[in-house]
Amino acid sequence: MKDALYNLSLKYQLSLNFVSVALIMGFFETLKELYFRSTETLWESHVITVLVTATFATCAAYFMRRWALKIDEQLRIAAVAFEGQNGMLVTDARHVILRTNQTFTEITGYDESEVVGRQITEVLNSGNNGVVFGEVMWQDIQRTGSWQGELHNRRKDGEEYPAELAITAVRRNGSITHYVGVLNDITSRKAAEEKVRTLAFYDILTQLPNRSLLIDRINHSMVASDRSSHYCAALFLDLDNFKSLNDTHGHEMGDLLLAEVASRIRKCVREMDTVSRFGGDEFVVILTELAEDKAKSRKEAGVIAEKIRTSLAQPYRLTAHHEKSGVKFTIDHECTSSIGCAVFLDHEASYSDILRWADMAMYEAKDAGGNTIRFHND
Repeated sequence: MKDALYNLSLKYQLSLNFVSVALIMGFFETLKELYFRSTETLWESHVITVLVTATFATCAAYFMRRWALKIDEQLRIAAVAFEGQNGMLVTDARHVILRTNQTFTEITGYDESEVVGRQITEVLNSGNNGVVFGEVMWQDIQRTGSWQGELHNRRKDGEEYPAELAITAVRRNGSITHYVGVLNDITSRKAAEEKVRTLAFYDILTQLPNRSLLIDRINHSMVASDRSSHYCAALFLDLDNFKSLNDTHGHEMGDLLLAEVASRIRKCVREMDTVSRFGGDEFVVILTELAEDKAKSRKEAGVIAEKIRTSLAQPYRLTAHHEKSGVKFTIDHECTSSIGCAVFLDHEASYSDILRWADMAMYEAKDAGGNTIRFHND
């Protein structure tokens, strides 16, 4: 329907152009005939002049209109694309910003008038991007014609956020005349990725590494041990009287105890060590960079294990809500732990062997009455 109306309108305008030009030329020729009565030019020649002139004028008008419509359509498409959901900016060959769109303003907080005339790296840089956003990026654009990557950006109010930037060079006759940049705020995407990573590798209750990440950390500690020739150790912990708390006061109270246990263990180890919730009321601690001597390493691991055992044996004060009535209540609870320790070096055993050794030693501690430490013997 739109095309039909457009064609009808075009035909009408062409006809109008033809008639208008013909009338104008006819009027002109009539005036000329009246003014120059003694002319030798025949009347037919004037008619032919009018027709030929009108035809050429109409053809010219037709093609000019088609060209203008095509240019107008391209400009409208470009305008819609430029004012889209992505932040857009255009710079000259010297990286000076010439124009930005409204989405760019919404992302960065800068109005177009505040950034026009400034270098792109002055506006899109938090200071934490290093050489990647500087020389290397522009070298890639010069070589390949484009660059795409992630960077830390800073809004006008100083807030930092992760951004994705794509820059494309515009060439004319082989020389770069402009650069077009597409900017996106990827804060939400990064948050979603971090959430997925957390669910995949961390325990939701204690925020400690789960079993999957623990295995990866053990393998890393083996590689580090091979490089440094220092022993490592695995501590396997099990709470001695956790089940009675769950059975008596419910799972909410049990979860509070596990969260407090995780917090206490973290305070007993070094920053380089890994504390993991293995499952249920079981925890595993990986101690790295112990001594090069095995006996000394066992002693160092024993000191840390004893520190953990002492901390976990301290009374707990837990506050929760009753499952049915919702009434808040507080209890004092005592919970000790049984700890098994296995010292290892390099790749002398697999991660499953190391965990099995520590688990066996933990059961020896539990068989001894709990609240104690046992070492795995080779």
